[in-house]
Amino acid sequence: MKDWMLLALVVTMVTGWLIGCGKASSAETLIEYRRSGGFAGLDDYLVVKKSGEAILTRKSERYAFTLDRDVVNGLQTFFEDAEFSQLRKEYLPTRQGSDLFEYVVTYEGHTVRTLDGAVPPSLQPILEALNQIVEQQGKP
Repeated sequence: MKDWMLLALVVTMVTGWLIGCGKASSAETLIEYRRSGGFAGLDDYLVVKKSGEAILTRKSERYAFTLDRDVVNGLQTFFEDAEFSQLRKEYLPTRQGSDLFEYVVTYEGHTVRTLDGAVPPSLQPILEALNQIVEQQGKP
């Protein structure tokens, strides 16, 4: 009986700790960006924290780096100019294709998913800036 109670206590504590860690890390996250698909079958995932610390995962490679404050501020300006929180959750093309890129961007808790051929004009500068970061930082 004591072993069961101890196990229940440990599971409860670990679960609480994991939930707490998830909330803390999501509160620190400014941007999450995933670009996948295309002819080359890309799968890029970028997380930028409010501090500028960033992690880029490209297939099996992982890169950690810190963006300059000016870059972070510039990204935030792009999101504000785009009125990102007002964008729909999805923008999908009328024409389907196997070589299209899919983009999923989350900023301040709002997520937008789009594919090539349906990217709204206000989202284009954001994607260009994030793609530039991915390309610059994702070189071996």
